[in-house]
Amino acid sequence: MRVPCSDAGAMLVAMGPGSWRPRARQRPRKTRAFVRWYDVAMIAAHRRTSVASPSAPAGMGASPFGRLIAIAFTATCELLRERVLRVLILFALLLIVMTLLLGELSVGQERRIVLDVGLGAMRVLGTVMAILMGGRLLEREIERRTIAVLLTKPVRRWEVIIGKFCGCALVLLVSVGIMTSVLVLILALVAPTWATELPLLLPVVFLLWLQFLLAAALAIAFSTFSTLTLSVIFALGVVLIGHASQEFLYWAEAVRSPALALLSRALYYGLPNLQHLNFTAAIVHQQKIAWSAIGMASAYAAVYLAMVLLLAAVLFHRREFP
Repeated sequence: MRVPCSDAGAMLVAMGPGSWRPRARQRPRKTRAFVRWYDVAMIAAHRRTSVASPSAPAGMGASPFGRLIAIAFTATCELLRERVLRVLILFALLLIVMTLLLGELSVGQERRIVLDVGLGAMRVLGTVMAILMGGRLLEREIERRTIAVLLTKPVRRWEVIIGKFCGCALVLLVSVGIMTSVLVLILALVAPTWATELPLLLPVVFLLWLQFLLAAALAIAFSTFSTLTLSVIFALGVVLIGHASQEFLYWAEAVRSPALALLSRALYYGLPNLQHLNFTAAIVHQQKIAWSAIGMASAYAAVYLAMVLLLAAVLFHRREFP
């Protein structure tokens, strides 16, 4: 029921000064949910970490490590609610289970078929999963305009990049663990000596996880200045080139044009060579993998990860949001 202006004025006078307050503008539901998740994570991180040093900027609250935990926790919760992630994991598990049927059709080659097809399915779907998750982390918040809410919190921009990457890495680790468990179970059904395969399988799976981290980091870097579609296309293109980067070195030696040779060498040395992280052929053919080779491959991936995340942090720091 509407109150006449004179009666409304009389009511305000009767209630006294300061009794009326303008109604606060409500945030969108998704924005409120994001702020609630972040605040809960910040409180938990603040309780687990020490209080910020007196030299820290005013209002920074918890330590940088605590803020990284809060952002990673929020990113993990958001990714676990993604339906696309669940569908991809189920599809990967289905493909791995289908390797059991393919192994039954190849008499005497069950072990090789299970490992080859199973690890191949993990690589393809894991890469797609990593790129989609990395591209969606920032794009979702920019689309919902919750990124402005996050940046008003006591948090630095590079912490947003690193924290979201850590949350994505945790989800990828859980996904790889689930797929590896199913692959080992199927391998135990077709190969009596499956226990001897574990020392060879685990390093290969670890390097697969590093490949997924590189793909996710590339998607995050591209999403700092482009849309989801473009970031997915760019990251997928770099990953595909990374798996075929050895060909660029051959082209550089074969072509006669100095410009094409220079371009081929630049692509070979500038983009990550993901074949350095691919040891699937070694485990399929039961070849021993030296720990030094695994260490060199891990260091190679760590250097590229640091470079890509640094580039993502710089690009995100320079971007302006409305």
